[in-house]
Amino acid sequence: MQETSSGIPGLCRDIETLGYLRPYVRQCGDERRPAWRIETRCLLDYLLVYIAEGRGQFEIAGRRYAAEPNDLFWIPPNTPHTMEGFPPSMLCPYIHFDLIYREVSHWDFSVPDGMTDFSELEPLMHPDMSHTPFGDLRGRIRSYTNRRVGDLVREVCRESARAQPYAFMRTSGLMMEIFAEIMRGRHGIPAEYHTHIPLLEEAAGYLREHCHEDISIAVAAELCRLSPSYFRRLFSQHFGYSPRLYLRRTRIQKAKRLMIGSIFNLTEIARMCGFATVHSFSRAFRAVEGLSPSEYRQCGGAKSPQP
Repeated sequence: MQETSSGIPGLCRDIETLGYLRPYVRQCGDERRPAWRIETRCLLDYLLVYIAEGRGQFEIAGRRYAAEPNDLFWIPPNTPHTMEGFPPSMLCPYIHFDLIYREVSHWDFSVPDGMTDFSELEPLMHPDMSHTPFGDLRGRIRSYTNRRVGDLVREVCRESARAQPYAFMRTSGLMMEIFAEIMRGRHGIPAEYHTHIPLLEEAAGYLREHCHEDISIAVAAELCRLSPSYFRRLFSQHFGYSPRLYLRRTRIQKAKRLMIGSIFNLTEIARMCGFATVHSFSRAFRAVEGLSPSEYRQCGGAKSPQP
């Protein structure tokens, strides 16, 4: 049988990656931090950093990059790197992870500044992945999927902070989504959507940035210079949700960040996330998450160290 792009399971090239990918999240964090710097070091595992807010400068394998909002940085094991966040502050959620889970994957310690010699820790070093599609990933990534990757990185951080049963299983699943979005971004925008995808991403950004307001989907359609009905159809094809549902889920994601990372009460959080009342917020939250906001908040965890 010829390989096709029909979407039927087993007929896609990326099915091969399922034979070896077993992601394991070791450490992650999503806290705002003042100006910071990590001197040159290497790692035993992979590090993924998303720049949500603020600016800085990263140097990875001898190449210097400006770190700006919506940038994504992929740092493989045993790769020299320096990271710096500029004043006044930076929000850069990150994940330390293995692409392949092994019996020795359970080590848990932070590699200090300046550490580049792992001769005594060689058994813990992640196996070489140069033979895989991830082998040439290194440094800054800029693509149309970065925002979705950033949202998933922050969801991994929230799931880890809650520390509920089967958290490792869920974070592993989220990592698979992250890898898929990164690879989609590297592959490029499909030709049939080349005109619309940048506009749809801009509209989605508008919904995220103004989710606390009483905004109209018609305004988002105008940004794409499309009729509301055609906009809804294209948006649903691209994101997997209607614009209205995407907006509701965006509000819920913002609320989840506030419930774990702030001391605001639920009424304040509802208002800050665009809900008319705490009751409408609770109904929407339960519909998306399967539990009430207060039940979710009781599962909050401690903050993590810097990357």
